[in-house]
Amino acid sequence: IFIFQKSGFFEVVNNSEKLQAYIESSGAFMPIIYIVLQFLQVVLLPIPSIVSTLAGLALFGPFKTMIFSLIGMIPASLLAFLIGKKLGVKAVLWIVGKEALRKWKKKLKGRDNLFLTAMFLLPFFPDDILCFFAGLSTMRFSYFLFMIVIARTIAVGTTCYSVNLIPFTTWWGILIWVVLISSIVLCIFFLYRNVDKIQVWIKRKGKKQR
Repeated sequence: IFIFQKSGFFEVVNNSEKLQAYIESSGAFMPIIYIVLQFLQVVLLPIPSIVSTLAGLALFGPFKTMIFSLIGMIPASLLAFLIGKKLGVKAVLWIVGKEALRKWKKKLKGRDNLFLTAMFLLPFFPDDILCFFAGLSTMRFSYFLFMIVIARTIAVGTTCYSVNLIPFTTWWGILIWVVLISSIVLCIFFLYRNVDKIQVWIKRKGKKQR
C-alpha cells in the first residue's frame, strides 16, 4: 500500500485512461504489473473491475486481457476463500467491514452453495467480497476451486469481448445492452425469490438418483 501510495497509484485508480497510462509507464513489465494489480484487486486494492478491464483492453486486447486477468484473479480468489476458511470471521471483518459482513451473512444464511454460485456467474454482485464469504460458508475448497475457475472465466471473458462486440455508440448496441441487463436483473430477482424452492428441488433430485 505504501509503494502504491508513493507511486501515485491511488490517484488514477478510478479512471481507466489514467490507469492505462500508469500501467503503460512500466514498459516491458506491463503484463506483470497488470496481473499483480488484478490479484491485489481481489484481496486488497479498491479497484473497480470495469476500470481495470477497460485499461487492459486498451493495452492488450480482449484475449490477453482475459488471460492476464484470470492469472491474477483466480489465485487471489482462492486466497480470499482460504482467509475466510482458515482465519475466520475476525479476518474477514477487518478486510470487508462490519456492515458488509452483516449484510451478506444474512442473505447467504442456509443458501451457501447455490446462491453463491449464481452470484459469481451473474454480474452486479461483488465477486471479490463474496470470495471471503464463501470461506466462511459451508462450501468446500474443492467445490469453490471448480466453481470459481468456471465463473471467473465466463465473467471475465464476457466482459472483455462484449465491450468490443457490443458498442455503446450505436442504437442497436444500446438496445442489446438494455435487453441483456434487464434479463440479468430478472434472473437475479427470480433466484432471490425462489432460492429455497430450488434448493429443495435439487435435494429431492439428488435423493432420487441415489
